[in-house]
Amino acid sequence: MPHTFYDGTIPVVQSLLQTLSHILHQAEQRPDANKLLEARLHEDMYPLTDQIRIATQFSENLVARLTGRDPVAFGGSPASFAESYERIETVQKALREADKDVVNQRSEIAETTQLGPKIEVQMAGAAYAHTVVLPNIYFHLTTAYGILRKEGVPLGKGDYYAGFFPQ
Repeated sequence: MPHTFYDGTIPVVQSLLQTLSHILHQAEQRPDANKLLEARLHEDMYPLTDQIRIATQFSENLVARLTGRDPVAFGGSPASFAESYERIETVQKALREADKDVVNQRSEIAETTQLGPKIEVQMAGAAYAHTVVLPNIYFHLTTAYGILRKEGVPLGKGDYYAGFFPQ
């Protein structure tokens, strides 16, 4: 069976969110876990809660677009680990329910896409997925990982790959 657009998007986002959930569970084991939620890599960067917010919102935006529905707009950043897991699971549920045929058909459908406060372009689903959404999710997952490592959470490369190669 050939590799499809669905295969290059939906399972990839599922894996990214599984890794995010995994590293958050590792962080939550720390006695100082709650302070980690506001930790940052650098003072001018978003805290961990915003990394979670952005990664999950981009994931939701993608699955919504590729299944032809309006995205759920999450209100603000999660305030706890429990809220983070709930948000991740909400998106995971939508990803599990995504119809392969519908996703594959929507890869070439161009829609108006907001790329910034004042930037709108016509972009096909595949271009949106591979040039906007996936790079953003990878970035915010990697930043969340970096924040937790900086704060002393004992994570290794295997933890980053946890969603891609479950044990």
